[in-house]
Amino acid sequence: MPDEEIFFEDLDLSDDVLDALYDMRFEKCTPVQARCIPPILENRDVLGVAQTGTGKTAAYLLPLLTLLQRHEHPADSVNCLVIAPTRELARQIDQALQGFAYYTRVNAVAVYGGNDGVRYEQERRSLQAGADIVLATPGRLITHLQLGTLDLSRTTHLVLDEADRMLDMGFADDILSIVKQMPAERQTILFSATMPPKIAELARTVMHDPVEVEIAVSKPAENIQQSVYLCREGDKPLVLRHIFDKQPPQRVILFCSSKQKVKELSIVLQRKGYNARAMHSDLEQSERDEVMQLFRSQQIDLLVATDIVARGIDIDDITMVINYDAPHDAEDYVHRIGRTARAGRQGCAVTLIGERDRYGLQNIERTLQIEIPRAELPEGVRPPSSEGDSRKRPAGQRGKDSKREGKQGGEGSSAKRHRGGHRTRPQGAQAAGQSSQPGDQVAAQAATDGAKADEQKKRRHKPRRRKRPAGERPAGERPADERPAEPNQNE
Repeated sequence: MPDEEIFFEDLDLSDDVLDALYDMRFEKCTPVQARCIPPILENRDVLGVAQTGTGKTAAYLLPLLTLLQRHEHPADSVNCLVIAPTRELARQIDQALQGFAYYTRVNAVAVYGGNDGVRYEQERRSLQAGADIVLATPGRLITHLQLGTLDLSRTTHLVLDEADRMLDMGFADDILSIVKQMPAERQTILFSATMPPKIAELARTVMHDPVEVEIAVSKPAENIQQSVYLCREGDKPLVLRHIFDKQPPQRVILFCSSKQKVKELSIVLQRKGYNARAMHSDLEQSERDEVMQLFRSQQIDLLVATDIVARGIDIDDITMVINYDAPHDAEDYVHRIGRTARAGRQGCAVTLIGERDRYGLQNIERTLQIEIPRAELPEGVRPPSSEGDSRKRPAGQRGKDSKREGKQGGEGSSAKRHRGGHRTRPQGAQAAGQSSQPGDQVAAQAATDGAKADEQKKRRHKPRRRKRPAGERPAGERPADERPAEPNQNE
């Protein structure tokens, strides 16, 4: 189907779904929706490859809701299974589903980690009673299958969302074991932001003659204004202050390569008077929920985060994304900056490139076949030495912190992936390949503000938790008696 302007009313969606879209002021389809909805309505397998922020969630939820309404399905079985890599994305899909299914009688159960035993028991009872749609993370789903509380033998629809991310997080075997529990005659829908060989192999394994839809693979949205500051590692705080002097932070996400740097930088920014909070996988689920709700409600101007929010966080009005550290591959770069310029808006993406970020920048520009415009350094900040171009880090030494964050911060992190242990580096100790120049680490900046570099002081200066008043819950989140339970922290 061509990508000309298509309205939802032009598609064969149910009247109840169209009524919900009308109330939500959804009229025109995005290209991925226009091309995926018709074959899904025909019960075809669909392999969709599209960048973040293109409307993939609606592309499969809308036709599945229609199919569940039009065709008889057992009331006591799980009829549709949607698997997402992280609890944040699963929650995001759940919220979208509540809107799209408002006028239907389709019931859904969300299954993901971070809840207590009471919620787990409620979740177990909901699954055994049957559900039209189950939204789940792989780890939690495997737990239910192993305990015998989930039966997928009659499930007729399977959706794998952000499949490339799930495979990167080590869920390939889990996904295959889940698929084996399902009937061979089923509809399988797979969405991915990229199409690496392992995704193609997975598609051949779990899909039958899929319709392939490819939309702008691994390319940033055209309405993102990208720029790069080439600076010394120790001058990054000065460049960041220059950026905020030009445009005070409002609806900004600042990405760092490691949890430790997120913690330290958020403290520095708070002491400088910025309304900033940290977001990383060391936070409890209740703390993550609180931070995201405060950011959504514009009570936080600046979110300092790891790649835990690079995918699945659907906030349309992000004005700027800043990469304090360059991601080491183009895919992560596209996902990070894809948090801005969503839903047709304009956005800005700024990347700070220090000496050890040069290889990452070269890799991004080579893969995307672009040259990101260089921004002029502020007065008093010197460009890095020419040696930075020749000192390329070996591939095996790149992105250790970010890979560790992806494994520990993702849903369902298993003991197998944690084997070998994770030793916290003492504050002030340097990572392999990290520059030893004075002021190189963000911790040095914190020290200038009076923070001592000892472990006891570091623990005392963690950002304070803000407790939500009793009875208050994030917008769009279900009441406690309606939400499904969540499992232990490793799910």
